[in-house]
Amino acid sequence: MANGAFQLVPQRFGKDIGIMTGIIGAAGGLGGTALIKPLGWSKDAFDGYSASFMIFASVVLVAIMGISLVKTRWRTTWGIAAGGRI
Repeated sequence: MANGAFQLVPQRFGKDIGIMTGIIGAAGGLGGTALIKPLGWSKDAFDGYSASFMIFASVVLVAIMGISLVKTRWRTTWGIAAGGRI
């Protein structure tokens, strides 16, 4: 799935490819390290990982809601009508 995201970057951000690749890489690195602390906290506090997985699930739901709010604008500014390649 990550490879698909990197393949879409040049199509959407052709002029800013270096910046966007850096942002995506940083987000992946942050996500990989951000999992460690909450999982450890949950294990120490509750003797299990359920609390941290619930936190992660809520973050994902907020992200899905955010994407749903901007998807119409995204599609109208990047599509065949706007000269984008699909």
